[in-house]
Parts: sequence; structure tokens; C-alpha cells
Amino acid sequence: MKTAFSLPEPLFRAAEAKRKRSGLSRSALYARALEAYLRADQVRELEARYEAGYREAPDDSGEIEALLKATAGTLGEKEW
Repeated sequence: MKTAFSLPEPLFRAAEAKRKRSGLSRSALYARALEAYLRADQVRELEARYEAGYREAPDDSGEIEALLKATAGTLGEKEW
């Protein structure tokens, strides 16, 4: 699909320089940039949901202590 958009000249020049060095077409460069932005935005959204969930139900210090005790013994039994 074709689209048109405007960029500030310094950003356009930087993108063109990168595009020429990489050998990508202009379309491929902008498609990759948009994909990276959308992935990063998705990660930010997931992190925000995780943090909100943790604030609603943080780990209990007793649970953490029990987990540490349970796992500490098993690591010592293994030969590394």
C-alpha cells in the first residue's frame, strides 16, 4: 500500500544516509522502522500491564523466602 508523509529535513537526511549505507529501498527502511516502533510500543504496553498487576498483587516476602529456601538446596546438589 502506498502512503505519503512529511518528515523534518534532518530526519529525512539521516534516514537517507542510513538507507544508502544499508542498501535498503526507501520503502523497506520505513517499513522496518514502523515495525520496530510497533514492536517496542507493544513491549511498553505489556510492561505497563505487568507493573500494574504487580502493584495490585505484589509478592509476599514470605513467599519469596520460601522459594529461595526451596531452590537453594537443589542447586547445591547438582554437579556443575
